[in-house]
Amino acid sequence: MFQKETLSNGLRLVTIPMRDTKTVTVLAYVGTGSKYETKRLNGISHFLEHALFKGTEKWPNALALSETLDKVGAEFNAFTGGESTAYYVKADYTQTNLALEVIADMLFRAKLDEQEIEKEKGVIVEEINMYNDDPKRKVGELLEELMYGDQPAGWPITGEKETVKAFSRNDFISYMDSCYTPENIVVCVAGNFDQATIEQKVEGYFKAPTPREGKPKKLAVAQQQDKPESAVHYKKTDQTHFVLAFRSTVNAFDERRFAQSLLASIMGGNMSSRLFTAIREQLGLAYYIYAGSDTSSDTGYFYASAGVDNARVHDAIRKTLEEFAKIRHDGITEAELAKAKSYFQGKTYLDLESSDALAGFFGGQEIIKGNALMPEEMMEKIRKVTLEEVNAIAQETFAPENLNLALIGPFEDKAEFDALLTEARK
Repeated sequence: MFQKETLSNGLRLVTIPMRDTKTVTVLAYVGTGSKYETKRLNGISHFLEHALFKGTEKWPNALALSETLDKVGAEFNAFTGGESTAYYVKADYTQTNLALEVIADMLFRAKLDEQEIEKEKGVIVEEINMYNDDPKRKVGELLEELMYGDQPAGWPITGEKETVKAFSRNDFISYMDSCYTPENIVVCVAGNFDQATIEQKVEGYFKAPTPREGKPKKLAVAQQQDKPESAVHYKKTDQTHFVLAFRSTVNAFDERRFAQSLLASIMGGNMSSRLFTAIREQLGLAYYIYAGSDTSSDTGYFYASAGVDNARVHDAIRKTLEEFAKIRHDGITEAELAKAKSYFQGKTYLDLESSDALAGFFGGQEIIKGNALMPEEMMEKIRKVTLEEVNAIAQETFAPENLNLALIGPFEDKAEFDALLTEARK
């Protein structure tokens, strides 16, 4: 279904042909993100993602670049995470060459105009303000700050306003030289394209005008926890948003991640999950509640997130903790495991129907792990997960000493929430 080649300059090319579509997606992953930053440069990965859209050698400003893509009805955007940054163009399949050239020009021939950088500082400050006003999103940042503290894993991806305002053009050039090297880039092409010529085209477009020979550096994440921890941020809201998260030893390379994904489905992955049924359907405590498993190359945690009535937040937290304790002590059933496996397979195949989804599926694996599983290979691993393996994950992970609570709402005293966590230890 897909092919992987390493080009002469070290860049990795992943191709996923789809003959029954009229689209093509060119998605480039760069193996760097906020976890590769220093304190002074916190936010530079995300800022650079913005800056590359502000003009290149061929398209000298943001309007020229966006208008070129708008004329052909293309979708284009970028996103930054802790360990990767990605840029994509999805277009009519007849525009494959344009999509390749735009992404290549951004990565290797960006202007990084000083005046544009200064203007964009104001844009990013407002983006930070927007996220700060969105408690459903902000509570995730609060959680990672609580869990990882003052190190890259605990810093916001956007950076702080002070660091963003202090960046210079030379900072971006140095960062690109060290991180945006061909060996650290994966280009994914998915959709309807000519397989016979695509490698030659990518080789031609993705040439760095000057050599980049740096190597990105990422500090190992320091972790230590022996009791429940909490972070409560006061904000006058109509609804309280919280995340309960258990620190996990399962990371992106751990084979147990498949069992943990099934456990997340059982706990809060859909409308018939344990948490959705208990918190929303039976008690009416929340509009949204879901569970998930977050894994990166060297960290992991299992979480449940909800938005609830301020007056009933204690009931919601207590009931959520009860559900975690129940599954830890009593385990799951064979029927639940069978349903989770079937759900995982159906959801995965539905999610992979488009060219951009396939590019992200394969590229996201390649940039972090250096290899990618086919969907069928992933399904086979899911099918092999046993009841005992899922229950072992629950017993190990849902221990009270691994528990963390991040909460945003109209509360100033976190002692009342610490008391709830203490109850969970009994």
